[in-house]
Amino acid sequence: MHAVLHGVTRDQFMARHRANHLNVAYAPDAATADKALRAKAALFAELSVEVHLCGDVAPQS
Repeated sequence: MHAVLHGVTRDQFMARHRANHLNVAYAPDAATADKALRAKAALFAELSVEVHLCGDVAPQS
């Protein structure tokens, strides 16, 4: 898939995470996507997976 990371270049992403892959959540709108992102990040954190969020993520309301 082709992903657009708003606010983060490919080089910035790869330098920070030392990887060129990402986890994707599909959603019908930006607010739902941000909610899904927070849920997935929380899940991975509970599984002791180090989580780094990058880009422009709306604050939780």
